[in-house]
Amino acid sequence: MSQKRKLLIIDVETGGLDASKQSILSLAAVVWHAGAIEDHYYTLIAEPEIIAEEGALKVNKLTIEQVQDEGVTPTAAFNALQSMLLKHDMRSDVRLVGHNVAFDVTFLKRLLRLAGKTDKEYGRLFSYRSLCTQAGALLLEQAGRLDLPGGSASLDSLVKLWGVKLDRTDGHNALADAYATVQVLNKELTMIGGLR
Repeated sequence: MSQKRKLLIIDVETGGLDASKQSILSLAAVVWHAGAIEDHYYTLIAEPEIIAEEGALKVNKLTIEQVQDEGVTPTAAFNALQSMLLKHDMRSDVRLVGHNVAFDVTFLKRLLRLAGKTDKEYGRLFSYRSLCTQAGALLLEQAGRLDLPGGSASLDSLVKLWGVKLDRTDGHNALADAYATVQVLNKELTMIGGLR
Protein backbone atom coordinates (compact mmCIF):
# COMPACT_ATOMS: atom_id res chain seq x y z
CA MET A 1 0.00 0.00 0.00
CA SER A 2 1.37 3.43 -0.91
CA GLN A 3 2.26 5.97 1.73
CA LYS A 4 -0.37 8.64 2.26
CA ARG A 5 0.68 11.90 0.66
CA LYS A 6 0.75 15.15 2.54
CA LEU A 7 -2.25 17.37 1.89
CA LEU A 8 -2.80 21.09 2.31
CA ILE A 9 -6.13 21.94 3.91
CA ILE A 10 -7.10 25.52 3.07
CA ASP A 11 -9.80 27.94 4.07
CA VAL A 12 -10.33 31.60 3.29
CA GLU A 13 -12.47 34.44 4.52
CA THR A 14 -13.39 36.88 1.80
CA GLY A 15 -15.10 40.15 1.04
CA GLY A 16 -17.76 38.36 -1.01
CA LEU A 17 -18.39 35.40 -3.24
CA ASP A 18 -16.71 36.59 -6.46
CA ALA A 19 -12.92 36.29 -6.54
CA SER A 20 -12.78 38.48 -9.64
CA LYS A 21 -14.33 41.38 -7.70
CA GLN A 22 -14.01 40.93 -3.94
CA SER A 23 -10.91 40.65 -1.78
CA ILE A 24 -9.40 37.71 0.01
CA LEU A 25 -9.29 38.85 3.65
CA SER A 26 -7.65 35.89 5.37
CA LEU A 27 -6.01 32.59 4.53
CA ALA A 28 -5.44 29.49 6.62
CA ALA A 29 -3.38 26.54 5.43
CA VAL A 30 -2.82 23.34 7.39
CA VAL A 31 -0.31 20.63 6.46
CA TRP A 32 -1.96 17.22 7.01
CA HIS A 33 -0.26 13.84 6.89
CA ALA A 34 -1.81 10.47 7.72
CA GLY A 35 -4.49 12.00 9.93
CA ALA A 36 -2.23 14.38 11.85
CA ILE A 37 -1.62 18.11 11.60
CA GLU A 38 2.07 18.87 11.01
CA ASP A 39 1.96 22.65 10.66
CA HIS A 40 -0.30 25.60 9.94
CA TYR A 41 -0.18 29.12 8.58
CA TYR A 42 -2.74 31.86 9.11
CA THR A 43 -2.77 35.49 8.13
CA LEU A 44 -4.98 38.42 7.34
CA ILE A 45 -4.28 39.78 3.86
CA ALA A 46 -4.23 43.50 3.12
CA GLU A 47 -4.82 43.86 -0.60
CA PRO A 48 -3.85 47.28 -2.01
CA GLU A 49 -7.57 48.08 -2.28
CA ILE A 50 -9.83 45.99 -0.06
CA ILE A 51 -13.23 45.35 -1.61
CA ALA A 52 -15.76 43.76 0.73
CA GLU A 53 -19.51 43.57 0.93
CA GLU A 54 -21.18 44.37 4.23
CA GLY A 55 -22.87 40.96 4.33
CA ALA A 56 -19.54 39.14 4.06
CA LEU A 57 -18.05 41.21 6.87
CA LYS A 58 -21.04 40.37 9.08
CA VAL A 59 -20.33 36.66 8.56
CA ASN A 60 -16.60 36.74 9.28
CA LYS A 61 -16.78 39.69 11.71
CA LEU A 62 -13.68 41.25 10.20
CA THR A 63 -13.41 44.95 9.50
CA ILE A 64 -11.59 46.61 6.64
CA GLU A 65 -9.58 48.61 9.19
CA GLN A 66 -8.51 45.43 11.02
CA VAL A 67 -7.43 43.77 7.78
CA GLN A 68 -5.50 46.90 6.71
CA ASP A 69 -3.79 47.21 10.12
CA GLU A 70 -3.02 43.55 10.82
CA GLY A 71 -2.82 42.09 7.32
CA VAL A 72 0.27 41.36 5.26
CA THR A 73 0.65 42.04 1.56
CA PRO A 74 -0.42 39.32 -0.89
CA THR A 75 3.26 38.79 -1.77
CA ALA A 76 4.22 38.31 1.88
CA ALA A 77 1.31 35.90 2.40
CA PHE A 78 2.28 33.82 -0.61
CA ASN A 79 5.98 33.79 0.37
CA ALA A 80 5.13 32.60 3.89
CA LEU A 81 2.84 29.89 2.51
CA GLN A 82 5.51 28.74 0.09
CA SER A 83 8.12 28.66 2.88
CA MET A 84 5.87 26.39 4.94
CA LEU A 85 5.37 24.08 1.95
CA LEU A 86 9.12 23.90 1.30
CA LYS A 87 9.73 23.14 4.98
CA HIS A 88 7.50 20.08 4.55
CA ASP A 89 9.03 19.12 1.19
CA MET A 90 5.81 20.00 -0.64
CA ARG A 91 7.44 21.53 -3.73
CA SER A 92 4.98 20.74 -6.50
CA ASP A 93 1.69 19.00 -7.21
CA VAL A 94 0.43 20.00 -3.76
CA ARG A 95 -3.07 18.58 -3.35
CA LEU A 96 -5.54 21.00 -1.79
CA VAL A 97 -8.39 20.01 0.49
CA GLY A 98 -11.23 22.19 1.68
CA HIS A 99 -14.88 22.26 2.50
CA ASN A 100 -16.33 23.51 -0.78
CA VAL A 101 -12.70 23.69 -1.94
CA ALA A 102 -13.54 25.12 -5.37
CA PHE A 103 -14.50 28.39 -3.68
CA ASP A 104 -11.25 28.55 -1.72
CA VAL A 105 -9.21 27.77 -4.84
CA THR A 106 -10.65 30.76 -6.72
CA PHE A 107 -9.47 33.08 -3.94
CA LEU A 108 -6.11 31.32 -3.62
CA LYS A 109 -5.60 31.99 -7.33
CA ARG A 110 -6.53 35.63 -6.71
CA LEU A 111 -3.89 35.80 -3.98
CA LEU A 112 -1.24 34.42 -6.31
CA ARG A 113 -2.18 36.86 -9.09
CA LEU A 114 -1.90 39.75 -6.62
CA ALA A 115 1.51 38.36 -5.60
CA GLY A 116 2.61 38.59 -9.24
CA LYS A 117 2.31 34.86 -10.02
CA THR A 118 0.82 33.47 -13.21
CA ASP A 119 -1.72 30.69 -13.66
CA LYS A 120 1.15 28.58 -14.98
CA GLU A 121 3.08 29.11 -11.74
CA TYR A 122 -0.05 28.19 -9.78
CA GLY A 123 -0.30 24.97 -11.83
CA ARG A 124 3.33 24.07 -11.11
CA LEU A 125 2.83 24.36 -7.36
CA PHE A 126 -0.71 23.10 -6.82
CA SER A 127 -2.33 20.00 -8.26
CA TYR A 128 -5.38 20.44 -10.44
CA ARG A 129 -6.83 17.55 -8.42
CA SER A 130 -8.32 18.62 -5.11
CA LEU A 131 -10.41 16.97 -2.43
CA CYS A 132 -13.66 18.42 -1.13
CA THR A 133 -14.95 17.28 2.24
CA GLN A 134 -18.42 18.55 1.33
CA ALA A 135 -18.48 16.33 -1.77
CA GLY A 136 -17.09 13.49 0.37
CA ALA A 137 -20.03 13.77 2.77
CA LEU A 138 -22.50 13.79 -0.11
CA LEU A 139 -20.82 10.71 -1.60
CA LEU A 140 -21.01 8.89 1.74
CA GLU A 141 -24.69 9.81 1.97
CA GLN A 142 -25.31 8.50 -1.55
CA ALA A 143 -23.58 5.24 -0.63
CA GLY A 144 -25.88 4.87 2.40
CA ARG A 145 -22.97 5.26 4.84
CA LEU A 146 -23.99 8.64 6.27
CA ASP A 147 -27.28 10.21 7.27
CA LEU A 148 -26.86 13.96 6.80
CA PRO A 149 -28.97 16.03 9.19
CA GLY A 150 -31.59 17.77 7.08
CA GLY A 151 -29.70 16.65 3.99
CA SER A 152 -27.12 19.38 4.57
CA ALA A 153 -23.41 18.78 3.98
CA SER A 154 -22.39 22.21 5.27
CA LEU A 155 -19.38 22.39 7.58
CA ASP A 156 -21.66 23.50 10.42
CA SER A 157 -23.88 20.41 9.90
CA LEU A 158 -20.96 18.00 9.77
CA VAL A 159 -19.19 19.35 12.85
CA LYS A 160 -22.46 19.09 14.75
CA LEU A 161 -23.02 15.55 13.47
CA TRP A 162 -19.56 14.37 14.53
CA GLY A 163 -19.13 16.50 17.66
CA VAL A 164 -16.25 18.50 16.21
CA LYS A 165 -15.54 21.73 18.09
CA LEU A 166 -16.10 24.85 15.99
CA ASP A 167 -16.75 28.12 17.79
CA ARG A 168 -18.53 30.71 15.65
CA THR A 169 -19.22 33.27 18.39
CA ASP A 170 -16.58 35.61 16.94
CA GLY A 171 -17.62 34.97 13.34
CA HIS A 172 -16.19 32.66 10.72
CA ASN A 173 -12.44 32.24 11.11
CA ALA A 174 -10.34 30.63 8.38
CA LEU A 175 -7.99 28.82 10.78
CA ALA A 176 -10.82 27.45 12.95
CA ASP A 177 -12.63 26.30 9.80
CA ALA A 178 -9.46 24.67 8.43
CA TYR A 179 -8.94 22.76 11.69
CA ALA A 180 -12.58 21.64 11.65
CA THR A 181 -12.16 20.55 8.03
CA VAL A 182 -9.18 18.41 9.07
CA GLN A 183 -11.38 16.60 11.59
CA VAL A 184 -14.17 16.16 9.03
CA LEU A 185 -11.64 14.76 6.54
CA ASN A 186 -10.38 12.31 9.15
CA LYS A 187 -13.94 11.16 9.94
CA GLU A 188 -14.69 10.64 6.24
CA LEU A 189 -11.47 8.72 5.64
CA THR A 190 -12.18 6.53 8.65
CA MET A 191 -15.66 5.77 7.30
CA ILE A 192 -14.24 4.56 3.99
CA GLY A 193 -11.44 2.64 5.66
CA GLY A 194 -8.69 4.97 4.50
CA LEU A 195 -7.49 6.06 7.92
CA ARG A 196 -6.64 3.68 10.71
